[in-house]
Amino acid sequence: MMNLHQIISQNLVPNSSFEEFIDFNKSKKTGWHKVQDTDTPDYFNLSDYSSHKMEFSDFTGGAVPKTGNGFVGIFCYRVHPGRNIRNIREFIETPLASTLKKDSIYRVEVSLCLDKESNIAIKNFGILFSNYSKQVKADLKLSALKPQIEFSSSFLDSTKSWITIQSFYKARGFEKFLVLGNFKSDKNTITRKIVPVVDKGKKEKWDLSSGEKATYYYVDDVIVEKAGKIDRQPVIVPEKEKELTDTFNIKEIRLDTGIVLKNVIFDFNKYDLLPESYNEINKLYHLMITNPTIRIKLEGHTDNIGDYDFNLRLSLKRVESVANYLIKNGIGTERIELVGYSYSYPLAPNDTEEGRKINRRVAFTIVRK
Repeated sequence: MMNLHQIISQNLVPNSSFEEFIDFNKSKKTGWHKVQDTDTPDYFNLSDYSSHKMEFSDFTGGAVPKTGNGFVGIFCYRVHPGRNIRNIREFIETPLASTLKKDSIYRVEVSLCLDKESNIAIKNFGILFSNYSKQVKADLKLSALKPQIEFSSSFLDSTKSWITIQSFYKARGFEKFLVLGNFKSDKNTITRKIVPVVDKGKKEKWDLSSGEKATYYYVDDVIVEKAGKIDRQPVIVPEKEKELTDTFNIKEIRLDTGIVLKNVIFDFNKYDLLPESYNEINKLYHLMITNPTIRIKLEGHTDNIGDYDFNLRLSLKRVESVANYLIKNGIGTERIELVGYSYSYPLAPNDTEEGRKINRRVAFTIVRK
């Protein structure tokens, strides 16, 4: 049986957790840098040796990095028609350590946390791969940019903890640079109002006027690595529909409604697929094969034994195991989005083994029919 630390693959994103200092005011194409001349992304480092730590504590929010000491912040949406503020986006870019290999499948991951002063959460966050730097003197033409990966299945609205989102990407063999941000126009960005947090005695970080709508995300732990062989179980794909005990009916499944894969369960601290899991996963496989336009989000959950970050990684590894099985059997990588929730959403009390077993689960949501 594999455990969480047995798969090691090279992360092709240099300074992926932003521990090395970044000066976004300098125009450069090495390391992390801004893309548009008007971009003003923020670099934070809360180590004891950094001036950021004392300054940051004076302001509303109190965000902490997901790992280490460094993280970055960018505006992904900012609108105020009265002040002629429209389509304000900030992007960050980095060269990859090496060009992606054609037809290889890569695991792509980023962690986000919504700043507490934001009054809007969005569904749109994209990752663009390119063979050249997108750095420009003017603003980017959003309509001309088509990110290969777009996370659009859930509102990224967590201000208390980091959300880690993940997808798989089949490389075309030219990709040398990576760009992060919201590539949708104001009109096409899916938004939801939220109530910003006000910390008494703290300063506000952003100069937001009355009526202005804004979304600001902290970014940490960006990963692009070749997908390892996660699932060592034999591939078991039903040759005939009747071999399944039953199937999912696409007509009965509503968009954006989570469905638990009931028998996809896991041993404690493991993410291997157990033999009893395959019938349920094959039902999902059959659903996707017979409905080739649907796109799904796989959601991983854990019990509450151990700390949040360990379980966040474990929940992602569990959905990776399911996604890996589907991809090996011909489901396109662009049809699957992954997210890990750690122990944030239990279905049962975690004070019994039976309850913890129920909480160690995978669910899926159809995000596009």
